[in-house]
Amino acid sequence: MADFEISGVESEALCRFINECIYSLPGTTAHRDTFTILLTGSRSIGAHAPSSDVDIDVLCPRSAYQSVHRAAVESGMIHTDLSFFYVLPGDDWYRYFGRQKGRPHFSLAPLEEVERQFGEYDDVWLWIWTNAAVIADPSGQFQRIRDGFTGYPKDVLVRKIKYRWLLDAYWTIDVYPHNHAGNHDLPAAAASLANAVTELLRFFFLVEGKPFPYAEKLMALAAGTELGREFCPMLQRVVDLVVGRADPGRDTWARLDSAFELLACSDLSPECRRLENACGRAMIAAGVPEKWVEADYANIDELLLGRLGPVP
Repeated sequence: MADFEISGVESEALCRFINECIYSLPGTTAHRDTFTILLTGSRSIGAHAPSSDVDIDVLCPRSAYQSVHRAAVESGMIHTDLSFFYVLPGDDWYRYFGRQKGRPHFSLAPLEEVERQFGEYDDVWLWIWTNAAVIADPSGQFQRIRDGFTGYPKDVLVRKIKYRWLLDAYWTIDVYPHNHAGNHDLPAAAASLANAVTELLRFFFLVEGKPFPYAEKLMALAAGTELGREFCPMLQRVVDLVVGRADPGRDTWARLDSAFELLACSDLSPECRRLENACGRAMIAAGVPEKWVEADYANIDELLLGRLGPVP
């Protein structure tokens, strides 16, 4: 087994967990010939905290998956017909990776599902699979799928960039309660600002042609993108204003309006103006038509009619 020092997980402990918990699954006797085993999540790229879970994904052909899944349900190991997610039971789970890390778990999925995710350019799954550390991969069955991904086709990438950019604007312009009257408007205000930040962070990855990670890691990893290096501190300021960590003595609505100004008021905020200009240049460099970028929120019907992706 390869050395996974970057993950903070001992190879010996990982090997023991795989042998005892994965290669012992019911429904097949050909575990080593059919199971691709991957270390995924934050530990696969060394972006974990000491207490982070050890995320393991197991992939196999659909026929093997169906057999193992059926046997696991019949044995009471899992209790759903829709998926296969297994958390180690009992009180001695820490014998594998220690008490500080989360309770060990793994997922089992068909390789055909992974092919579908690549074929549909499912961003978070693309990030997970392209950053996965391979522990075992019989006949290179997973590697062949991963090697087939050479980046988003231009039309797909442009559509995704437009979608995230307009969705960011939608949260601030259409959802933020500009004429707020009281505390009943707070949920919408906080949600709109947090969601706008999330969409901008995803946008930072896409304009570089990269898939983005799951929400938990967006801020930390977006700081490594070109736009993120410049603007993540500003977006963190927005978050701090929303949750009250910044300017805690100010009135709540004054803080939220200041956060909104940073995100959406280029006429009032030099930081917002720099962000909009930098994002516009990045969109054009990525292939978005210049006229579309200049029209900006006049393009909103593309989002609201579902022409770019799911309607918000």
